[in-house]
Amino acid sequence: MTKKYGRLVGNMEKCFRVHMESTDVDELSFRQIKEWLNSNTKNGVTSARLANLLRKRKQFVYQRTERKVGTNVTISYWALDGVDTSPKEPGCGWVVVKEK
Repeated sequence: MTKKYGRLVGNMEKCFRVHMESTDVDELSFRQIKEWLNSNTKNGVTSARLANLLRKRKQFVYQRTERKVGTNVTISYWALDGVDTSPKEPGCGWVVVKEK
């Protein structure tokens, strides 16, 4: 018996692998994952479903959340389990709010 959303989770893993091979990036932002899935799969994914799958599946590991200084705009970063991710410095004008 296949697990629910197995194809979507497989596409999410493929998204990480494609980015790791092409750009040497070991972690992706929520927005990067969502945009890749919506442009490379037939049905795409909603933000709510993507957030739920990232949180509940063991193969995806939360890295950190950054906030733009002076605003409430946040970006969360995720990586595949088993991939060594070195601590990243936030961009100019961004501050780390929460880390794993």
